[in-house]
Amino acid sequence: MQTEVVLTVSESKRLIARGVKALPQVKAALESGVVAVAKGTTNAYVVEELTGSPIEKRLYCTGTTTPRKPLRPAGTANKLPDLILVNGKRVEGETAVEYLAKMKAGDVFIKGANALNYEKRQAGILIGHPTGGT
Repeated sequence: MQTEVVLTVSESKRLIARGVKALPQVKAALESGVVAVAKGTTNAYVVEELTGSPIEKRLYCTGTTTPRKPLRPAGTANKLPDLILVNGKRVEGETAVEYLAKMKAGDVFIKGANALNYEKRQAGILIGHPTGGT
């Protein structure tokens, strides 16, 4: 017996976010360590899963590709702060990339993929900044 499941983009991102939250490394860092979440459209769902609170997801992205005449204006990354959790408690006033310098072994930095190699079925990250920005 074979089953095929088709998910919407938002359903797929929600499923990814729930999987990320369930990772043993993320659970351990939430309990005694740091979890920092970089901006991204999928990571907006991760933020919701980690905090248990809804956010305006389109405002948690660094950039989007839209049609010439989009149905609604694109959000900007400057509208919502990055999520940084230390021992499960939110840290205000710093970006995830700034906080990276304070992180140590066992801490978790969540960064979404922005490149795909379809032939090898791999997701990757194109980095153009010396400290991890894309």
